[in-house]
Amino acid sequence: MLLAVTLLAGPVFSVCANAQTFFYTEVAKDGRLYVFAVASRHDAFVQSGGVETWPVITRPGYGTNGETVVFDSADAVNLYNFKHGLPSESFPSPEESPRSEFPAGKISGLMFGDYYWYFRWHQDQTNGTNPTSVEGQHGLWFRRIYFTYDLAFNERLGTRFRLEMNSNGDFEDSDLVPYVKDASLQWKYVRDHYVTLGIQPSLTFGWLDEFWGLRHIEKTPADLYRLDSSRDFGVAVGGPVTAGVTYAVQLGNESGTGSEAREGKILRLEGRYERPRVALEGFYSFATRPDGEDRHTAQTIGGVRGQAGRAGGQYLWQARGSGGNDAPDQTIGIWSGFAVWDVLPKKADLFFRIDGVAGHRGGVETGLPGADEIDYLLLSPQSKFTMWIFGGEVYLHPAVRFSPNLELVNYAHDPDPVNFPGRDRDSIARLTFFWTF
Repeated sequence: MLLAVTLLAGPVFSVCANAQTFFYTEVAKDGRLYVFAVASRHDAFVQSGGVETWPVITRPGYGTNGETVVFDSADAVNLYNFKHGLPSESFPSPEESPRSEFPAGKISGLMFGDYYWYFRWHQDQTNGTNPTSVEGQHGLWFRRIYFTYDLAFNERLGTRFRLEMNSNGDFEDSDLVPYVKDASLQWKYVRDHYVTLGIQPSLTFGWLDEFWGLRHIEKTPADLYRLDSSRDFGVAVGGPVTAGVTYAVQLGNESGTGSEAREGKILRLEGRYERPRVALEGFYSFATRPDGEDRHTAQTIGGVRGQAGRAGGQYLWQARGSGGNDAPDQTIGIWSGFAVWDVLPKKADLFFRIDGVAGHRGGVETGLPGADEIDYLLLSPQSKFTMWIFGGEVYLHPAVRFSPNLELVNYAHDPDPVNFPGRDRDSIARLTFFWTF
């Protein structure tokens, strides 16, 4: 007799062991029979007053008296079958629900800098309070370090957070201090149309940076010559119009990466036609500033690209209001052209760029206002100039590059002919290093 009980009990314990429980009970309620093999489910059923809070197996007319039997699991079915002399059943293993790919986060970053030698400069000291002479200086510096986290909540909603730190571009000692470069939320509300809120890239040259593709060598003209900031706190909308044609509109504080600290706003408008081999862009912005110092900016860009490389040209114009006095307005005109030859794609390239920069005020030719505040260059605002940039890159890895390059600035005339006659050039040689992760 004991042997028979043991043999009969074996399958029950085997089934229960698969469920990691030895629990079994039946509960009759409302004309149904509820069969449990999981104690926690039975407890939840009792405490909820008979509410089924889990996937169940329901079999109408399966009970010994023809009642509907509700099982809490496949184990409960086999335990019930064993108890009532019914054959055991095999159940397929439950398929795992596919895991959602969202939310999906990504950490990335980049670092670039130079070993530089500023071997010719147009004057002897940095400014009126800093007697340091830039000419002859050489050393290592990081010009940019980015640390970025992108998070996609779903296919249409995502956020970006980026920190930046860099060396002092005024050739003075300082620590690398991080600050918030990007902090934005983007929602693609229909097709590829989007709205972006927060600190984000400026429309003025965000796309051109990517087309130029050598931001680590030098900034694009509107950024380098400080006609607009690379970032702004605001809201932007954009998307496709038709095949190859896109639009974008951005309303910002014109406060860079900082909070709004003054009156005025800036409205940027961008339209672009882009195909695999050709790209054309038109841009206009209007910025309201205190005391009538409003700014109008317009630019046109054209470029071509292919397997051998890419080339582009740009004309950029800006008018700066002089304010409420009778002084004439300042205008700035910049033309620029570049070419990049992929000698060995992703292994080596050669590049060349030329910028012409001039200003006018009241019919008189001027230099670039604020040129002496350009980081890592400190040019002269006293004369129009032409800048030449050329060099090459070697890839140690698709994410790691080294580039010997030169930046040569020729002024139309001596910026300070009284104190520094014949000093009409700025020249800096660099060995630039760049890597991403």
